[in-house]
Amino acid sequence: MSKNVIKEPIVENKKPKKKFKLKMKLPSAKNTTIGSAFNEMLEGTFLTRKSVIKLLPLGVFISLLMVVYIANNYWSIKSFREMYKLKKELKELRFEHITTKSDFMYISKQSEVAKKLDTMGIKESTVPPQKFFYKTN
Repeated sequence: MSKNVIKEPIVENKKPKKKFKLKMKLPSAKNTTIGSAFNEMLEGTFLTRKSVIKLLPLGVFISLLMVVYIANNYWSIKSFREMYKLKKELKELRFEHITTKSDFMYISKQSEVAKKLDTMGIKESTVPPQKFFYKTN
């Protein structure tokens, strides 16, 4: 019951020697100065970088959210102003209703009605009213 075991020879890990080639390095964001960054902003060359192009949809989305946030803020302020104006108008109408109601109650008293009719020549009746009853068949 022996298994055939194949042993692989041990090979040392030797890395091949790297050949050095001179490559021209582009200026990275770390090596830029404030003046060159400002210059890139004015010229618009920073927009051609791959990282900026990848982030463009996110920037558009954030800009859209900012516009919606500002519009919502203006709408809520407008709503609060309108609500305050309507509350003030409701309070004035309520006071006017109470004043008109009290004036009407005062004018409709029997003594006030008698005074107004007296100036027109109509006097208050001293005979009490009578009830009439009709028989129906």
